[in-house]
Amino acid sequence: MRSFSYGGLKKYLATLGNFEEIKIIIVETPSRYYHIYLRQLKDLDNLPRQAIFNVAT
Repeated sequence: MRSFSYGGLKKYLATLGNFEEIKIIIVETPSRYYHIYLRQLKDLDNLPRQAIFNVAT
């Protein structure tokens, strides 16, 4: 699992090129986190900027 800031996640996903679906765990606070499946790079615009993003590799 790799952890990223918002900017780091955006750069990481750009290096992947085309992807079908990526599972991401968004951690906003230690007690508030949730799982999402990202299907398109443009969907990043809907995510919070002040969070930690964990991606299973």
